[in-house]
Amino acid sequence: MRSNVVLVILTVLASATCWWPALVEPRLDFIGLIPLAFPALCAGLSSMLSHKRWPLFLVAATAGAFGGLYAGYAIWPPSDPIAGPLVPYDIAFGTVAAAVTSLVASLVCRKVPILNEKHRPAVWVAMSALVAFGPVALALTPPLVAHRIARNDQAAAIRFAALRSAVARTAAESGDPHRICDGSLLQKNYSGPRFSGADWLRITGNYVFQDGYVYMVYCREKGDGYTIDVHPERKLGDGSRQFCADESGNLGCRVEWNRSRNVCLPCTN
Repeated sequence: MRSNVVLVILTVLASATCWWPALVEPRLDFIGLIPLAFPALCAGLSSMLSHKRWPLFLVAATAGAFGGLYAGYAIWPPSDPIAGPLVPYDIAFGTVAAAVTSLVASLVCRKVPILNEKHRPAVWVAMSALVAFGPVALALTPPLVAHRIARNDQAAAIRFAALRSAVARTAAESGDPHRICDGSLLQKNYSGPRFSGADWLRITGNYVFQDGYVYMVYCREKGDGYTIDVHPERKLGDGSRQFCADESGNLGCRVEWNRSRNVCLPCTN
């Protein structure tokens, strides 16, 4: 009886806390939909240890998922105003998904016999690992995100410098300002971290994405100027810097449309 109570507690805790690393902002990209599997795993493993109590574990997994999502969104509400009204639907979807997957896992695993007593500790260890996932992933998120931002910032600075040099070299070699809008020519004069061939076809007319940053070379229709714009893809978690430059050689931190062209604005700090 006591072991069943412990299993219920572990199932609730694991099914609740597994969602939190996916709700905190900024988050680790690899988390994704991983939490969807945790209620099912908990209900299934618990049903293996106590076959007759599988409905109890199904309820525990579903309740844990609902409680974890509700508490998680209360603690870390979405920063995107568009995502805010969708929170009730996310909670409902996560709870229903947890209930369905847990039901399937419980029905299957309750028929799986534990071969001998030596295998039971392994299942308990697996349950403990599922409980630990959420808190451990949540604790590791800040340093890992900081490392990702630092890595992306460094790559973006190198790419920006190399792209600026490639644009200036292309303009000087061709003698025709229009040629800087030819991505293939820019590619030949570029010596920084790699962009794909498809990126070079788009970079002078559309944004391209690399290592959490967005890159674009704005070419003026008259061919007498350009603006290079580099900024993080997401405001939170991808990068902390912004870069821009234009044909005058001025450097700045963001690009703004002034009704006639995109201009590079100076940094404010």
